[in-house]
Amino acid sequence: MTLPETQMQQIRGNRIAMIFQEPMTSLNPVMTIGDQIDEALMIHRGLSASAARKETLQLLEKVRIPAASRRADDYPHLLSGGCGSG
Repeated sequence: MTLPETQMQQIRGNRIAMIFQEPMTSLNPVMTIGDQIDEALMIHRGLSASAARKETLQLLEKVRIPAASRRADDYPHLLSGGCGSG
């Protein structure tokens, strides 16, 4: 907590991050899920757009989002908070 803000920004989103279960409180409703993850990866990891999209798809697959490549183009309201549907 004593680090300068620039160092804290390096940690936030790169080493730690959190999205609460209700996507509408954490995600921008007018940006696709993939674009929002891509943006974080480009800012915090310095990835190119194409590398960020590849990593985004791997991350969605890692957390078991079915049809990750299709779901990356969905908007947050299309995510389901439970029962594996959505």
